[in-house]
Amino acid sequence: MAIDNKDYKWRPNDNSSSTRLKYDLEAEHWTRAFKSAQIKQQSVSIGESLSAIGIVLNLIASLVLLVVFGLVNLYKWLRS
Repeated sequence: MAIDNKDYKWRPNDNSSSTRLKYDLEAEHWTRAFKSAQIKQQSVSIGESLSAIGIVLNLIASLVLLVVFGLVNLYKWLRS
């Protein structure tokens, strides 16, 4: 796999104040971007959690009822 140097941007490594300011602003931008992404990823509301739990419990209850009704009908069919 060859490295394509066409898109490489040379970054000066001098100690000038404009270069340091540019790098500091870039670092601040990326720090804020990563922090906001982490906050968005971590924040799950109570309502969303309870809704998901309710849906799962509802599905389980429905499946149990279907199995019970099926067993009752099978029992009635075998007795007759």
